[in-house]
Amino acid sequence: MPEEMERLSTSAALNCVDKAMFALHSQDESMVNHYILTIDGSVDPVKLKSALTTVLLCHPSLRSTIRAGLFRQTRETRSNYGNDILSVWDLVQPQGPTDSSRSQIGARYDSLVSDWMNRQLDPGKQLPCRVLLLRRTRTESSLVFTWHHSAADGLQFLRFIGEVVQEYNGATDNSSRSRHSLGNERGDDLVALAQACRLRVGYFYLRMIATLAHRFLFAPLSPNARICRRRSRRSAEINFCQGSLNPYELRQIRSKSRSVGATVNDILMAACFKTVEEWNSAHGKPSRKISIMVPVNIGSPMSLQVIANRVSFISVSTTHKERVDPEALLRTVKEKTSRMLRNGIAFSIVYAVYFCTHLPLRIPKYVAKFLIATEIYLDSTLLTNLGLIWPEWSTSSEGVKMGDAEITSVLGLPPVVSPMGMSLCVGTYHDHLHIALVYKAACFSKAEARTFLSLYLHELRSYQRTAEGILAPQVIQRHVREPVSTG
Repeated sequence: MPEEMERLSTSAALNCVDKAMFALHSQDESMVNHYILTIDGSVDPVKLKSALTTVLLCHPSLRSTIRAGLFRQTRETRSNYGNDILSVWDLVQPQGPTDSSRSQIGARYDSLVSDWMNRQLDPGKQLPCRVLLLRRTRTESSLVFTWHHSAADGLQFLRFIGEVVQEYNGATDNSSRSRHSLGNERGDDLVALAQACRLRVGYFYLRMIATLAHRFLFAPLSPNARICRRRSRRSAEINFCQGSLNPYELRQIRSKSRSVGATVNDILMAACFKTVEEWNSAHGKPSRKISIMVPVNIGSPMSLQVIANRVSFISVSTTHKERVDPEALLRTVKEKTSRMLRNGIAFSIVYAVYFCTHLPLRIPKYVAKFLIATEIYLDSTLLTNLGLIWPEWSTSSEGVKMGDAEITSVLGLPPVVSPMGMSLCVGTYHDHLHIALVYKAACFSKAEARTFLSLYLHELRSYQRTAEGILAPQVIQRHVREPVSTG
C-alpha cells in the first residue's frame, strides 16, 4: 500500500456530471476510460515521467481525490503525485526476444493490457489518472493512458495527452505555461453552459421539460432493446477488440455523407443501428426500438484551458420500420440528430443529473442502483466519435512524434455499463478510422465481440460512395490472431 498522500488546502466542488459518474462508480460500474497509443520506436520512461508530472501540475483535477462528506463532495489536490503516475512493464527480457519467445509476445501483451485495464481505480482513494508504458520490444511500445470519468471526458483528456507529448518533445515554454487552480466558483459550470444555450434556442426550458418527460415518463412504455447475449451475470471485467477502415474507405464514406448532406457521425450511427438489429435477429430476438447513447461536447471556447467534464449525451432511437431501408435510415438519423443538437437537447441530461446530485448524497447512489437494476431508462449501447485526433499536428503523410518515435495509432476505450454490455469508440488518426469495441467479459466471449465488430465494419462499408468494395482488414483482438466466428 502506498503511503498516504499529503493533502493541500485547495478544494472544489464537483460538477453534476462528475457526481453522476462517481455515483455509477459506487455501484461497481467502472467509469474508467483508456487511450492506447501504439509507438514505433523507443520511449524514454524518465523523460516521459518528467513530462507527465510537469503537465499534471497545470491540471489539479487530475491530481486530486474525491472526498465525500455527509452533504457534499469536494475534489482535493495532492502534492505527492509523481510516484504512482507511471508504470513501466516489459514483455521480453532486455537482451531481446528469441524466436520461441517472439511467438508468445501477442498472448503476453494481451494478458498485460487486460490486467492493466481491469485494475481498480477508485477516485476517492487514488489519483484519477495513471499511465502504463508497455515495451513490447526495444523498438515497439504501447502507452496506455487511464483516467476516471469523474475527472474528465474523453476529448478533454485527449488534449491532456497532447500536452504531455508536446512536453516530452520540449515544444512548450514552461515559463509561460499557466497553472490552473480548482477554484471555488459558486454554482455548477455545466448548468451555466446550459443557461447560456437558452439565449440561442427558442422555448429552451419548455424543450428541456418535454425531453425529460418523454425520456422518464413515456419512453419506458416502449423499452429499448438490449443487445442479445448468452450470459447476463454481473462482473466488472472488461475486454476489447479493434478494427479499422483504410484511407480509401474513409474517403468514400466522407464522400457519401457529403452527397446526402449528412455527417460521418450520422453514418456511424446508422451502421450501428443496422448492426444491433442484425445481431439480435440472428439470435432470434428481433428488435422494436433501438436507442444509441451519443456523447456530446457541450464545452465553450472559454473553458478550453481546464481539463474537466464538458460532456453530456443525446439518445437517438429508431423503430424497426425506420431501419428497413439503409438510405432512409441515414436520413432519419441525420434529421433526428441535427434537430437534437440544434435544440440543445443534450442539456436536458445536465438538468436531470443536476437535480439528482443536489439531493442528499445517498440519493444519487440509490438512483444509480435503480437505473442499473431496472435497465428501462438506459440505451441499447453507447457510440462515441472522437472525430479527427490531433488535427493540428497530424498530417496524411506523417503521424505525431514522441522524440524519434512515431505514434502510429490512437485507440479510445470507453466505459461499459452492465445493461448495455458493450460500447463502441471511433476516432480518425493518420487517415485511418480506428474502431474499438469494449465489452463485458461476463456477457460476451471474444469470438462474439469480434463477430459483432465485423458486422459493424461491414455495415460501415455498405455506406461507401461507390460500389467498389475493398475486402475488410481482419478484425484483431489486439495482437492475437484468431479466425472470426460466423456462428
